[in-house]
Amino acid sequence: MKTLLFGGACSVGKTEAIIRLTKKLMDNGFSVATGEFPPSNPNHKDIRLVLSGTDNAGETIAIYINSATDSTNIIYDAKRFLDNVGTVNFIISSVRDYDFWPRKDFFQIMGIDPSSSDVFEIPLAKVTRRSDSFDVALSWYEATLDKLVEKIIREQPFNFI
Repeated sequence: MKTLLFGGACSVGKTEAIIRLTKKLMDNGFSVATGEFPPSNPNHKDIRLVLSGTDNAGETIAIYINSATDSTNIIYDAKRFLDNVGTVNFIISSVRDYDFWPRKDFFQIMGIDPSSSDVFEIPLAKVTRRSDSFDVALSWYEATLDKLVEKIIREQPFNFI
């Protein structure tokens, strides 16, 4: 299964990037098939859903989107959700950075081979500034990341939009 991962440590923007990508997909004709978006609880920003739509070739596809992978219990919940929705063509998820718990558990529980050519991971990092330019730096980082993600999902192996 083709998988797009947003990898990184705690609080680097993995969930926010996944939410922005979900909005982009919905702006391009995808709709929620299972789950909810945005989350009904305003204090809970994590998402787990399936979007359905058509790819660049006009084929109907289903995309499983999951933003939380903070513990093995959450990962097991994500796997149960995925198993219950039926066939999906793509997975988009967060994952902890290299050798950080529970990264290895994520791949094992989800049944994803991280060395597969069908797995593409975007590494994320913290944006910091010592001056009042943090908001400018963060805006640049998010805009640049979103531009990169859009390019990735437009091309093989994804071809979403």
